[in-house]
Amino acid sequence: MSNNPIEQLVDDHRYILMVVDYLKAISADITDVQKPLDQGLLRQTVSFLREFADICHHGKEEDLLFPALVEANVPESGCPIGGLKGEHNKGRALVSQLEEGLDKVAGDEQRGRELIAGAVAGLVALYPDHIWREDAMVFPMALNLLDAASLERLERGFAEVEAKHQVCHAHHVAFAEGLRHRLAEAGT
Repeated sequence: MSNNPIEQLVDDHRYILMVVDYLKAISADITDVQKPLDQGLLRQTVSFLREFADICHHGKEEDLLFPALVEANVPESGCPIGGLKGEHNKGRALVSQLEEGLDKVAGDEQRGRELIAGAVAGLVALYPDHIWREDAMVFPMALNLLDAASLERLERGFAEVEAKHQVCHAHHVAFAEGLRHRLAEAGT
């Protein structure tokens, strides 16, 4: 893993997209009660999205990168920071809906599957565009605006976050790579 904080965020995105690609591949089968629903895998997905994507990745952005950009005179509300935070919140709500659907499946399978399908559709729609905006626009802007000292502070801050989440980070990376391999084996 690179020490460059911006490259670390881009690297995180690769793993998030692996999970989103898998969700996209299974999305058509979620509402079909004749097809088995891999609740264990979907619960692991909830864990990945909460711990890796939100607490670790979005945490690095919201707690470290965005404040550094605000220091560099990027407005905190509006575009791009306010919009990205809004998308982070939308992602959190969709993950909660996914978990709610999983919890409902035992008592009302149809309603549970509907909630899961809606959450998955929302996540599949949200993340690729969100990640593109960050990778193509926000991160290059950050590299242009932030001086060497700011980037060094980000590097130290990111290292602290990674050290704190090191064990679960490795677990979640392995989970994402496992899903990518499943898709490759299935030819999708």
